[in-house]
Amino acid sequence: MDSGGIVRRIDELGRIVIPKELRRTLRLTVGDEMEILSSGENIVLKKYNKYGSIKGVVKAVAKSLAQATDADVVVVDLTSVVVSLGKHKRKLEGLKIGGELEKAVALRRETILHGDDLKGVFENSACDCCYFVFEPITQNGDNFGGMALLLDTLPSDIARAYLKFCTELIGASLA
Repeated sequence: MDSGGIVRRIDELGRIVIPKELRRTLRLTVGDEMEILSSGENIVLKKYNKYGSIKGVVKAVAKSLAQATDADVVVVDLTSVVVSLGKHKRKLEGLKIGGELEKAVALRRETILHGDDLKGVFENSACDCCYFVFEPITQNGDNFGGMALLLDTLPSDIARAYLKFCTELIGASLA
């Protein structure tokens, strides 16, 4: 029976090569952690979500930040939005990050995007805000993505400090 999939052999160490086209499409890179699950006779590979074990904490922190700043809040891993709170919650959940946000995540530094740069925040989706304020989430040198505020006005120093505090809190929870 031909399922139309790609066929690969298992080598003597039990390894299977994931084709380059699939790695590119799924944004899998060297060093990415994969979760291996079994379902009946099937083996399922999923990109490991580092926030999985503390998702309740992440949601609670994001909710608190959204309420305090009256802004949409997103938490991203290295490729997509994993938590979204605020008015546009449903629209933002699960979006793939775009080039501008990918740069901010990779550089691990606070970034404020506005104007034309907002077009590159999410892949194939417009960012419905005037300012996108990003703060990285790191722990022991590991990059976990970050958290961002989506605002209609320039962020206050208090909002930025609260965002930084929230990312540090999440980072400490990952230890």
